[in-house]
Amino acid sequence: MFYILRHLSHFILVLNFALFIYRFKKENKAYKIFTIYLGIIVLIELLIKIIVSFGYENLFLSHFYFTGQFILLSLFYLELLNENYQKKIVKFNLVIIPIILLINFLINPSQFYEFCMIEILLTSIAIISYSTFHFYNMLSNKKEFYYVNSGILIYLFGSTVAFLPRNLHTIYGHSFSMALQLLNIILYIVYLIFIFLEWRYINLRNKK
Repeated sequence: MFYILRHLSHFILVLNFALFIYRFKKENKAYKIFTIYLGIIVLIELLIKIIVSFGYENLFLSHFYFTGQFILLSLFYLELLNENYQKKIVKFNLVIIPIILLINFLINPSQFYEFCMIEILLTSIAIISYSTFHFYNMLSNKKEFYYVNSGILIYLFGSTVAFLPRNLHTIYGHSFSMALQLLNIILYIVYLIFIFLEWRYINLRNKK
């Protein structure tokens, strides 16, 4: 079941990237940043498959995923958010969070080869806060990237809950770890569906 969902997520991810890249030159900067974000995720997923096929451990790529996602989505929200204090928070986090993570890896270099709970927590909470800001702004402004924002909030909130207790598999066994992975992949597919709905909305809007 998990592997079927995993392949399905790969298909939807590549489809979304292909659809978004199709309109790349015609859209605004926020759209272009989000398209680059999708491209980076596709690249990381490809590298994961290549490394696994050679029998090597791939957990170190999780840091490129989480930190890359944090940087690109921060830049994405920097384009969407219109309140100065919100933009200042994003810019502050773009500096301070990578510094904290760098110091953490220098102090605990072994964490580079495992899931880093600090990294997951800091990057996810930051993006969740940006998503919440954007929802608040949309109450009085146009609903730009409404579906994407909804997907980000649902996925990152649920994914953070799924990732943080992952080290507990040593206590509760393999079945607990698989349940967390299944929850995460389902949330990821929901997120990808919201991204597709965003592209569909943009495409239909521009045809009118």
